[in-house]
Amino acid sequence: MKLKKLATRKSSAQAMVEFAIALPILLLLVYGLLEAGRLLFLYSTVVNASRQAVRYGSATGSGNNGYPRYQDCLGIKTAASKSAYVAEFDDIMIQWDEGPADVTPTTYCDSGDSDSSLTSATLSDNAHRIRVTVSEEFMPIVPKLVPFIQRTITATSSRTVLLSVSIEVTSPPTLSGSSPSETPTITSTATDTPVPSPTITLSPTNTPITYTPTETLTPTITLSPTITNTPTETPTPSFTPTPSFTPTPSSTPIGNCGLVTHGSEDISGTTTFSMDIHNPTGVPLLIKDITVAWNHDAGHKFGANNTLRLLNADLGGTTFWTGNIYATSYTIIPASLSIPTGDSTITFTFSQTYTRIDGSESIFINLETNGCQLWPIDSNN
Repeated sequence: MKLKKLATRKSSAQAMVEFAIALPILLLLVYGLLEAGRLLFLYSTVVNASRQAVRYGSATGSGNNGYPRYQDCLGIKTAASKSAYVAEFDDIMIQWDEGPADVTPTTYCDSGDSDSSLTSATLSDNAHRIRVTVSEEFMPIVPKLVPFIQRTITATSSRTVLLSVSIEVTSPPTLSGSSPSETPTITSTATDTPVPSPTITLSPTNTPITYTPTETLTPTITLSPTITNTPTETPTPSFTPTPSFTPTPSSTPIGNCGLVTHGSEDISGTTTFSMDIHNPTGVPLLIKDITVAWNHDAGHKFGANNTLRLLNADLGGTTFWTGNIYATSYTIIPASLSIPTGDSTITFTFSQTYTRIDGSESIFINLETNGCQLWPIDSNN
């Protein structure tokens, strides 16, 4: 018995119908890829523009037109426009605020190449930020086909303006150097003139010495001249050279500064941050500067405002600083402040209760008293 095989043949008309059905789907996929790529490219361009603009405005120094960078409106907008690879941005808005907790930033640089409404006095606390917002509208290639993705892309970047940052350098308590010792060699030629004309040649030699500087250094150098010829008169040169170094004036160094101790950091849920100090040296210790660090942006965990601002600092019950600082840390340079002998407490007061500790808390005290410069008081040690 023979079976007849049936072979199905595909006509060209059927292939055309199948291609006509698949072609719109294929075109939609290709178009979707193109639009998604354009959308991601425009988004990254807007974000990068806002970052470059705020980075320029928060930097120190002057712009190309001579204004400080935070007042250089043209420079900030130019820094943003450099990222506009396809077309100019629709809007570049420049503002300043007082930190993340400030929900109502102040707009400036609306017109003109510069704006002096943001001054150095406002930025002196190192707690104000520059905000730059860049906007650009995304328009599809075929708006009527995909009208739902037509929208405005906006990016906002902020950066703190560090206008003044103090840098303190602690010098060593003792100096080791060399004192110039000059041994002149005098060569004189006797003539008929009663008064000789000596020729003096100085050959300085350095003799290393180790010394402890006092309040006033007046080195006296004794010169022993050697005369080659015997003139009618013996000249006696007398001068006092001035050494090239300038030692730091200090009193007699204290040798027991390493005995100063401190207690642990005390943050008990109140508005204060304190530390006990024990000074057994028998003399008050002069303070050079004090640096305190705290959880400034989230130290208060109740309510909508979690920030902590430093308002007051006192030592032994005596207030030596007041202000309103919002920063991760702050350095205070008090005038004639000393740690008394025995036990005392240094206390910092904040705007709200300190209820969230993040490990950044510290108190660091540099001492000015001679012999104690290498023994700072660090709450972390």
